[in-house]
Amino acid sequence: MARAGVRAGRLGAVLAEAPARVLDLLGLQPRRIIVLKDVPAGNGNWLAEIRGGERIVLRRYHDQATSEDLSYEHSVLRFLAAGGWVVPVPVGEPVQYAGRWYCPTRYVPGGPVGREAAGERRRRGRDLARLHLALRGLGERIGQRPGWRAQHRGVTARTGIDWDACVRGLAEVSSRLGSWASAAAAQAQDALAAVGAAELPVTVIHGDFAAWNVHYQQGRLAGVIDFGLTHLDSRPYELAMARTHRAPETMDAYRAELARHGWPLTELEEAAAGPVDRAVRVDLAAWQLDHSRRTGSYDLAVIERQLARTGTAPS
Repeated sequence: MARAGVRAGRLGAVLAEAPARVLDLLGLQPRRIIVLKDVPAGNGNWLAEIRGGERIVLRRYHDQATSEDLSYEHSVLRFLAAGGWVVPVPVGEPVQYAGRWYCPTRYVPGGPVGREAAGERRRRGRDLARLHLALRGLGERIGQRPGWRAQHRGVTARTGIDWDACVRGLAEVSSRLGSWASAAAAQAQDALAAVGAAELPVTVIHGDFAAWNVHYQQGRLAGVIDFGLTHLDSRPYELAMARTHRAPETMDAYRAELARHGWPLTELEEAAAGPVDRAVRVDLAAWQLDHSRRTGSYDLAVIERQLARTGTAPS
């Protein structure tokens, strides 16, 4: 255990000094670096003020990211930027440092709405519809993101997550939670099959159009951040990940805006909304289980909270 602690300490020190080192590798000389987000095994963001007062954000990608993975994400960002969207498009080439990928990206001004009122939830729904209209047809050109699939085509959207291994690992720690996870996945898949979800159309989606990833300034959309989950999936998946179950005004405004532009949700998409949302809850539990399996540390309280949101009662 002592050796593991020493290794963890050294890794923490490397990650702490990494932003300045990476910016130096990129030939940038920041006057100031501000931490925006830093999840050791996950994503990190640092706001860097460089010469001339320009601001960029240095992005560190999660520890499972690959160059092919990033290439897909960056192609989506460049496509949107070319269409006038303010997004964290790369402003330099990705580089590796201490086994992690980094890339300088455009600074997106404004900020998220901390607590959305009804009108702000409707505004976010309209903006999501506009984003989908902008992305429509891109999937035919770039295909699926490496390592991903549409949520309705498997228990997990990430193909690298071994669901059966996740359940076995959980069962070794808690047989009750292992049985619950297995039942939740089976019931979610049955619900998808019952509505014919295999026929759902897919499009390039943002993947996490929640309030915290949409920036506004003086009441107007300033930009959209965090395309880390962008891939080909269904519109019901996007709506589930946008937490529209907690914001019915967002869902209503999204429907109305798309209908106004001649691309309404189909009967199948409407019918699949509930089952896809349920499948997403299982997938979010799978992300937690996959992390636990790789680290060997199971936070059973967190896992139980995730499973409680799947719609399956514990056995």
